[in-house]
Amino acid sequence: MAGASTALTRPAVTHRFLAGVEGVRHVPADGPFVLIANHSSFADHLVLDAVLDVLRDTPTSYLTKSEAFVHPLRRRWTEGMGGIPVDRDRPGKELLAAVDQVFTGRGALVVYPEGTRGPGWPLLPFKDGAFRFAVRAGVPVIPVALWGAQHVLPKGASLPRRAEVHVVFGPALPDDTALPRPQRVRALVDSARDSLEALVDTARTARDPQRAERAARELVQRAETTVETMLSRTDPLPAARRLRQARLLLGMARRTDPNNPNGLVDADARVLAARLTGLRALEAPAPLRPALLRSVRRTAEEVLRDHPDHLMAHYLLGRWHLLVPGALGGRRAEALDHLRHAARLGAHDTRYPMAYAEALIAVGHDDEAAGQLRAILAAPAPDLRTADRRRRAEAHYKQLVGVGGAPATTRSG
Repeated sequence: MAGASTALTRPAVTHRFLAGVEGVRHVPADGPFVLIANHSSFADHLVLDAVLDVLRDTPTSYLTKSEAFVHPLRRRWTEGMGGIPVDRDRPGKELLAAVDQVFTGRGALVVYPEGTRGPGWPLLPFKDGAFRFAVRAGVPVIPVALWGAQHVLPKGASLPRRAEVHVVFGPALPDDTALPRPQRVRALVDSARDSLEALVDTARTARDPQRAERAARELVQRAETTVETMLSRTDPLPAARRLRQARLLLGMARRTDPNNPNGLVDADARVLAARLTGLRALEAPAPLRPALLRSVRRTAEEVLRDHPDHLMAHYLLGRWHLLVPGALGGRRAEALDHLRHAARLGAHDTRYPMAYAEALIAVGHDDEAAGQLRAILAAPAPDLRTADRRRRAEAHYKQLVGVGGAPATTRSG
């Protein structure tokens, strides 16, 4: 039931209602925490579910009034959506056990400290249950403000209405662990109210260009991290999920900063989207590959016209020319030029010198290739991908270098 529901609600939120997401740097990709949010609409659940599904891999749970569990059909749907029943008058041991289970599973627990839906602004008085859970479990409390959800599903409405929803995450609340528990909870409540009031004010205020660009950059960086996680060879989740997360993050970035089509953040987003298209082309049926690969080349060339030193655009275009046959437009000389540029710009990361070395080998510049390979072999290899790259470099180097340490052959380019 929940799967059928979210198959409709998550795309609707991310593609139709969501107008921007800010502060994603404050949301940990893993680990338990309490997320406190202002509450003005039933749509709050659906918006947070869609956003957190993109940002995190562990389940999200919600404290939900016990009345939602009375009807059998509604109970099953609410449980499937992560709802945890709470008797607001007499919370019992079952609630504590359920909350402990959320944190043990490294999940996020969403609590609306107002306790019920309010008008959106001003905030209603806060209850302290969320903060007691956090103090008891020793997990951080992260605030998030939503604005516009009250117009999507206002009280009494059964069908969603077209409106824009803005989401703003804030930093984890300061928590003085030296205080006695009652004072610690009280301090968290006061800090939470101040923080949420400021975040709601931010969410309902039009974004200025710098604020929009900063928020979009965080989303693009999160998408880049997602792709690198997928390629790490240690990721337990399917590549299809990572690709979906990355695409949705890029879509959120475009909606968060829609008025900066030629800026560096937009360039980063377009190049990452082209990179995803390239990965898709490698797995696509042969008849579809040329069109996908042409798209990669076109995007990289467009970005380089506006940003001549864009590292990943040079890397993608160099790889493109190295991979694609000459009959389809691939040019070894252009591959060499772009990958040389990438190796200079990204010397700190062995992926770029490695690509340049392989291009040099492909055109017969063995002396220069051996120099690049030596630098790769001397660099640290802190992860599996870098270690694999070093092994590949070692194999290339052994083919190029004779027993005396000089290139065994030197071919003309």
